[in-house]
Amino acid sequence: MNNGSSSDGDGKDASSRDSPSVERLASGKSTSFSAHASTVSSRTLNLSKSRVPLSATYDETVVAQAKRLLKEEKAAFKEETGGFGWYEWLGYFIPCFVWLKTYKVKEWLLWDVLAGLSVGAMVIPQGMSYANLAGLPQVYGLYGAFVPCLVYSLLGSSKQLSVGPVAVTSILLGNGLESLFGISSPCYTSTGAAVTNTTAPVDGTNYTCYDFERASIQVAFLAGLFYTAVGLLGMGWLTYFLSHAMVSGFTSGAAILIALSQVKYILGITIARADTLQENLEEIFHGLDEFSWEEFSMGMSFILILLVFRVLSRRVKRLKFLRALGPITVTVMSIAMMNIFKWYEPEGDAPIANIGKIPEGVPSFTVGWWFPLYNAGRQLLLSIIICVIDMCESMSIAKALAQVNKYRLKATQELRGLGIANIAGAMFNSYTTTGSFSRSAVNNDIGAKTPLSNFITGILVLIVLVVLTPVFTNMSKNVQGAIIIVGVMGLLQYEDFIHLWLVSKLDWLIWMFTFCFTLFLGVEIGILVGVGVSLVLVIYKTAFPRITTLGKLPGTSIYRNIQMYPEAEEPQGMILVRIDAPIFFANIEGIKDYLTDKLARAKKRHEKMHDKVGYVIIDMSPSPDIDVAGLQMFEELIADLKSDDISLILANPSKAVLVMLQRGKLIGELGPGGIQVSMGEAVEYARSLMRFYESGQINFVV
Repeated sequence: MNNGSSSDGDGKDASSRDSPSVERLASGKSTSFSAHASTVSSRTLNLSKSRVPLSATYDETVVAQAKRLLKEEKAAFKEETGGFGWYEWLGYFIPCFVWLKTYKVKEWLLWDVLAGLSVGAMVIPQGMSYANLAGLPQVYGLYGAFVPCLVYSLLGSSKQLSVGPVAVTSILLGNGLESLFGISSPCYTSTGAAVTNTTAPVDGTNYTCYDFERASIQVAFLAGLFYTAVGLLGMGWLTYFLSHAMVSGFTSGAAILIALSQVKYILGITIARADTLQENLEEIFHGLDEFSWEEFSMGMSFILILLVFRVLSRRVKRLKFLRALGPITVTVMSIAMMNIFKWYEPEGDAPIANIGKIPEGVPSFTVGWWFPLYNAGRQLLLSIIICVIDMCESMSIAKALAQVNKYRLKATQELRGLGIANIAGAMFNSYTTTGSFSRSAVNNDIGAKTPLSNFITGILVLIVLVVLTPVFTNMSKNVQGAIIIVGVMGLLQYEDFIHLWLVSKLDWLIWMFTFCFTLFLGVEIGILVGVGVSLVLVIYKTAFPRITTLGKLPGTSIYRNIQMYPEAEEPQGMILVRIDAPIFFANIEGIKDYLTDKLARAKKRHEKMHDKVGYVIIDMSPSPDIDVAGLQMFEELIADLKSDDISLILANPSKAVLVMLQRGKLIGELGPGGIQVSMGEAVEYARSLMRFYESGQINFVV
């Protein structure tokens, strides 16, 4: 008999499928329910009515699942590489051969060359400044913009990303190395001058600048390995646990610390390196007795010029190139003035500190530096932190550029390319490198079409290393400070602070937590606290998933949240809920508490209305998976509900959930019709049962 439900047989057994009109009394007896005084003739109800294909839901063994997944991966790989010749296979592993084959020389070459030269002019002074920030000799900034750029141009998938030294990585590395050795950088004297003998031990220790350099290369090598492993294993999703609010708060706090670390060069004072806001301010105020008007005037002039160049490049479309020319312009001005007026000489009228001699020539081969590690635990942790931050920074830039230029970024290839670029850099005196916000923006604005622009940048840096390093000997330190201060202004993301306050107070709190801890306790603690807060947020949202009570929109078969849609009607005698999360050990208590509380309140409400709750229907469509703890929770829930004469019905469970229900033998506990294909059919099924109960006598077909 048609009971008003749109469900079909669920295939319980052959006899009931083949002979749906056969009547069998439940448990061999006729069950009677009297709700009305009127006598209703015997009627038939098919309890096995459900369109959920339980018979087609089979339980795969682990081996079978592995074989199926492997087969699917093979099929996808075969489809992607079908028809590949030797050149296509070469391009698959070395992406540069892909774009070289279709390279449009007349249309693209000029823009790639101009972009590469512009970024090169920008990275030369920036790189040397960032190396100083890392506590390494200035030339390491040039090394970091040489080999990694060349290697990335061959293996990277982003057409506009510019790689090289960046500010955040540099300060992380510098602070990490000082923590590793327990001393300030031995590559610079107390006055900030570069040491001439890199193998001379620091007073009171056995550590030298050579040790600092070697440890930085080891961290770059380890970070490159992590990068490459994440790319090969497709584990880029790990960065998803770092929320945008956390990364933004960290970079904003780090930007302020980086800028404060360079104020000494603008003021012309000599102070120790500090890791926190209060320590930096204390050192600066204590050193003001050394304040130099000459250094201050020169440094502030450079900052003003850089800001003017930046503003003009943003507001006047034709002057975008000024953004790239800013750093090299003030560098040339600094070198010219220092040499013309001899300001670098102590006996002059206005002595200004210069950076000193920079070694010329190509970087040396440093594979022999990789092992043994100085402190495996600390260096591994430092390399992981740097790798994670670099991945977040680089991948966000690369994805944004790919979206703007309308091409698909291959995330696996991108991570692999960045990893191998870091490993190659560690072979030739380069510390960790990644994509740069400012230089990538310039690369894109100038009009880079392919990774060839990175290759051009690398060649320009090579020419500087071989021929032009003596030119930089008398460059003033205040110009480096000016370049870094203006450069990190773009990392101070105050717009996020305002936006998050307006949109999400919880994300705003994460931003503030990370920002404040970074600012007042240092970058290492800041990043760890930020990651911790992000994970706590993930755990909180997982442990307390959103569970909503549903009702039917009038005149439709649609069920929606009754709080969001007040006009939605709750069916009589039923409680309808939806669990918007996977059901597993971390959230079962929250789910059970909600259902228990909801049921208790519903009972009271229905008792006042003289309406007994007979069914709890759970919409399982947003719950893709369930574990053993979830099964146990359902088993206990079924038992608790049965003690109150209440039945549980699950609507639209996924195949994975059905398999787990079969394994846990809960389908039998739910009873015939306890699983329905949709909320509408589940409600109709429950309503049909209620109508039959009211009829007084029922013959059940099971």
